[in-house]
Amino acid sequence: MEPREDALVGLLRRRGVVPENVPVEVELLTGGVSADVFMVVASGRRLVVKRALGRLRVREDWRASPARVLREAAALSLAKQIRPDNVPAIVDLDEEQLVLTIEAAPPELVNWKVELLAGSIDDTVGRSLGMALADWHSKSWKDQNALEPFADGTNFFELRISPFFHRVAQIHRDLGAVIGEVATRLASRSVCLVHGDFSPKNVLTGGAGLWVLDWETAHCGDPTFDVAFLVSHLLCKAIHRPECAAAYRACSASFVDAYLARSSLPVDPAVLVAQVGCLVIARVDGTSPVDYFDDDEAAAARVLGRRVLLERPADLASVWSWVGNGRPRNAARAPGA
Repeated sequence: MEPREDALVGLLRRRGVVPENVPVEVELLTGGVSADVFMVVASGRRLVVKRALGRLRVREDWRASPARVLREAAALSLAKQIRPDNVPAIVDLDEEQLVLTIEAAPPELVNWKVELLAGSIDDTVGRSLGMALADWHSKSWKDQNALEPFADGTNFFELRISPFFHRVAQIHRDLGAVIGEVATRLASRSVCLVHGDFSPKNVLTGGAGLWVLDWETAHCGDPTFDVAFLVSHLLCKAIHRPECAAAYRACSASFVDAYLARSSLPVDPAVLVAQVGCLVIARVDGTSPVDYFDDDEAAAARVLGRRVLLERPADLASVWSWVGNGRPRNAARAPGA
C-alpha cells in the first residue's frame, strides 16, 4: 500500500470508521479533477473517502479552498433530508483534516455519463432527475434556516463564476457584456439550495435507483443554474454523437418538463437559455473543458454557444433545433473578435 493510502487508513482507524486489526483494501478512484477519492473496503463494508484538492487537476491554474468539503457535507445532509433515496449517507466528517467519508453506491448503480456517451439514453432518468431537483430547490427555498450554511458565495465564485464565466469572457471579448450580465445575476441571486455541478458524471443510475453525488459546489443561489448545467451537458453530447441527438433532446425535454411541473420556483426561459449558451462555450473555452470533444466538435459547441448568446432564442426548443448533424448552422465570429 502506498504511503498516502497508509495514512488514510490510519486516519480512518483513529476515527473509528475502520476497526483496528481488520484488513483494508484501498483503491484510488480516477476521473475527478477536484479531489482525491478512494474506495475503501473493510469487513465487507464499502466506503468512499474524499479529500478536496487546493489546486484542481486541469491544465489551467485553478485553485479553490479544500474547506469546501465541509460545504459538501452540509449539502449532502440537507439533500438527504429532502430526498433520502437519492444521495449517499455520510459516515464520517473529519473537520480538521477535511476528509469526508460516505457510503459507497450499490454495485448495480452505474455512472450516467458513461451510459449517455455509449448511446444508452433513457429519458426516464431525465424525468427522475427533474423531479428530484425540483424537490431540492423548492423544499430548501421554504426552509430559509436550512440555507444559512450556504450563504457564503466564495465557493461558487471559485468553482463556477471565475473559471466558467469570467474565463470565457476573457477569450470571447465581444461577448463580455452579455456573459457579465449572466454572471452578475447568478452571483446576486440567493434563492435555494443549488447543487452547482448537476451533470451526468455526478449521477449514478440503475434499476429503480438514482444517486446524485459531488455536492462540493453547493450554495444558496439561482435554481436555474442547475437546470441549465444539465441541459448544456446533454447538448454537448448531442454534438459529440449527432446520431443520438434526438434521444438527447428527448431526455432534456423530460428533465425540464418534470422539473417545471414539480417546482415551486419559476424559471424565466430567457434566463435559462442565456445560461445554457454561456455554459456550452465554457465546456470548450472555460478552465474545465469536457474530455470527449475532438477539434471539430469543440468548434461546433463554440459556434452553438456563441449563436445562443448573440441571437437570444426564445426557448430551449430553438436551441435544440440548431443542433443538426453535430454541426450548428451559421457560425459566429471567432474568439477574441
